[in-house]
Amino acid sequence: MKIVDITKDTLISAQKEGFTVLITKFNSDPLNPTWIVDKVENSKIESSKKMLSENYQLCYSIKEAITTIDSRPFIGKLQLSH
Repeated sequence: MKIVDITKDTLISAQKEGFTVLITKFNSDPLNPTWIVDKVENSKIESSKKMLSENYQLCYSIKEAITTIDSRPFIGKLQLSH
């Protein structure tokens, strides 16, 4: 397991590997969260966002994150499982 900064390059690499969303780890520090990538069907991303928000977790589409990271960088680190 490795922790890295969230950059456009890491998001693009994750997307190329088939990952579709970034999710904060459960009970992650809200001021410095740890994010994980996951594979969620595009049609289920919005419902996943709503479900996870009930547990104070956040979920973002990697596609959206790539297009907005230049103007809205992510706070926190990305946990890579490989």
